[in-house]
Amino acid sequence: MAVTVSPVRKVVAIAVPWVFLAAFATVYVLLALPRLREGQFLALCLGAFIALAFVVFCVAAITFSRDVLLGRWPQRG
Repeated sequence: MAVTVSPVRKVVAIAVPWVFLAAFATVYVLLALPRLREGQFLALCLGAFIALAFVVFCVAAITFSRDVLLGRWPQRG
């Protein structure tokens, strides 16, 4: 049984992970990037971990957006 979802709801659903990624990237640039430029080992390790998390979130956002656009919407019940 196919689920009918309004276009506005799809846009909102797609926007959620991308707004989160934009906020995550902004915080990274404002808080972590200046410390990375100092070259401290712990800061570099933390920066690498944050970058890995960003890549994982980005892949998840792409996958989620693709699923929503293709109509793979979770069904209730």
